[in-house]
Amino acid sequence: NSSLLSSAGASSSAGKDVAVQEFRRVTELQNLAFDYTNRLNFAAAEPIWTEIIELNTSNAAAYSNRGNCRTSQGKYKEALEDFARAIKLAPGEPDPHLGRGVALEGLHDYRAAVEAYQAANRVSKRTYGSEDPVAWNNMGNAYGSLGEWTQAAAAYQRAAELDRMFVFAQANLSVALVEVGQRSRALGMARFLARKYPEFADMKAALAVMQWDAGETAAAEDLWRQAVAQDKRYKDLEWVASVRRWPPSMVAGLKRLIELRTTAVL
Repeated sequence: NSSLLSSAGASSSAGKDVAVQEFRRVTELQNLAFDYTNRLNFAAAEPIWTEIIELNTSNAAAYSNRGNCRTSQGKYKEALEDFARAIKLAPGEPDPHLGRGVALEGLHDYRAAVEAYQAANRVSKRTYGSEDPVAWNNMGNAYGSLGEWTQAAAAYQRAAELDRMFVFAQANLSVALVEVGQRSRALGMARFLARKYPEFADMKAALAVMQWDAGETAAAEDLWRQAVAQDKRYKDLEWVASVRRWPPSMVAGLKRLIELRTTAVL
């Protein structure tokens, strides 16, 4: 029947039009959400991801991205719910496991965070055939928060091996090596990184501490001035310990450098 065929064709065409419109709408919303995220306006990005989820409750990436936004606002328990949903919808994707680990660290559940990062690595290897350097680096952070610096150094080492351009993993390894007694190797790495990346304040500050403790006070003074000119947060011991997460021996060294310089000035 030609009338039935034409009716079916019209219905199919209308369905395709709706699908295209929905796709365009989701794309527009995603672009807007990412724009807010890039500007660190997570509070504005979160409801946009919610709107995307309402359009398609099977969108695993939207749950994962909303979880990241919630983590960035300190909404760790809500974020964990999003990551759990994303993992259920997309069991072959490592990103929700990574996000889950970050949220667990926010709740100071570092052992569970290590397990989440290990899961991210397993999934990445199964799905993409390779381990995830970010998962290894984050694992190092979690191990460090547990005071397990040998495991932390090994995790940072693996991250740096997997991605030779992952400068922060190399920096983390350098300061972790101080904590496990490998000061000579740590100093060599810090010198290399500070020279290769002159705008990297973290390595300048770390190298200043290492050189100060090694008796190279003049060089340490010069590096310290450069580091704090680039990033004044390195004057804040609490920030260095709890946010930047240097190991205890490096924080203690930084305290000595700051106090002895202050005494010398007085």
